Amino acid sequence: LIIARKILLENLLPKIKNEYIDDERPFLEISFFKGLILYIRYNDYEEYSYQLIYSQNPLDRIRYDNYDDIWNVKSKPHHYHPKGEKAAIESSMNGDPKHDMLILIKEFLIVL
Repeated sequence: LIIARKILLENLLPKIKNEYIDDERPFLEISFFKGLILYIRYNDYEEYSYQLIYSQNPLDRIRYDNYDDIWNVKSKPHHYHPKGEKAAIESSMNGDPKHDMLILIKEFLIVL
């Protein structure tokens, strides 16, 4: 989480309203001035989730994760849930914050 936080703050600081890190659960929450909220979670089982919430409406989010491997994608267990969809597609993420955060930043700059 510390690495992910550092990379995100270095690249997105002018767009960030608030950020909070919870070491116990562990997750990082970043609120952006445009109203979007990013949640990043890692656990002790090499699982991760990166979720950008657009609003409180159902499925108004995008999410990258590897928590479940039920999705029949090439990148299994890594997958991506596009905005507005329950289904998952292939993901370029691998759970390494040094790799993944650069991809997230590039994608987030489009909507932020």
